[in-house]
This record gives sequence, C-alpha cells and structure tokens, in this order.
Amino acid sequence: LADTRYVSLSHWCLEKSQSLFRHCRCLKSDTWESPITNVNMDWRKMELSWESSRNFSKYICTIMDRDVENRGEEVNSPLCSFPVELYLPLHKGVFFIIEVPNTNISKQCTFLPGGMNGSAIENFSCVIYNVFLMNCTWQAGRDAPADTQYFLYWQNSR
Repeated sequence: LADTRYVSLSHWCLEKSQSLFRHCRCLKSDTWESPITNVNMDWRKMELSWESSRNFSKYICTIMDRDVENRGEEVNSPLCSFPVELYLPLHKGVFFIIEVPNTNISKQCTFLPGGMNGSAIENFSCVIYNVFLMNCTWQAGRDAPADTQYFLYWQNSR
C-alpha cells in the first residue's frame, strides 16, 4: 500500500450456503446414547448450541483447534458464547466438547469445512483500497448447483 501502512485480515471465512457449515459431526458412543444432541455452531455469533433430553444445571463447553489451543466455558443452559475475536484456523478443523460436570456425560464433535466436490469457489481475489475498503470477487465452483449461495464475512482477531 502507498503509505507503508498494512492491513491484516485476521479472520475471514467464505461460506457456501450456511447450512453446510453450521452442523458439526459428533462422535457416537457404542455403549450408550448421549442426551446431548443437535449440536450447531453459529460462526457469525460464535455461539455453540445443542439440545438435551435431560435437564442439567451446568455444562462445560470447550472449543479447540487442531493445534490443541482451547477455550472452555461453564454455562447453565445449552448455549455457549465464545469471544467473537477468538481466532481459530477453521480450514484445519475445530473440535467441540460438551460435558456435564460430575458425570460421565459428554459429547465430542468435529467441524470440518467441506461441501460437494467441485463446488468450492474459484478465482478468489480481494483488492484493498485506501486501507478502509476491501472488494472481493470470486466465481462459483464448476460443479456447484445453480442455487448455491456463498457468503464472505470477517471478524477481528486478537
């Protein structure tokens, strides 16, 4: 940039139809079914939510990346909010653990970005103007269905 200032794009995500990226794949136990179900992550709000077939007064939810940096939080409802500025390299995958304190009840889930083969964006580029404005363009993947929608959003990091 002209005056030696620089811009760091600390965290950005390009999503293909939000439903593909909202649900997490959770591990099932062979011996018993966890009362914790329907785990979802809202990346814009950084909120992890779930349903429970039993009423528990407290949960501990943890989010961690593949480099094993984690952040845990104790809550008294099936909703955990993490700081919006929390930086996690989503392209590597993210793990979630939801535990009920003083029990052996837990749910482990993995978020791995993905979609149909050939639906990933192509020719992605961004131009930064005057440090304050960014314009990004891309083309839909060659094999993406006609109704595919992509969303670009960013958030500040530490």
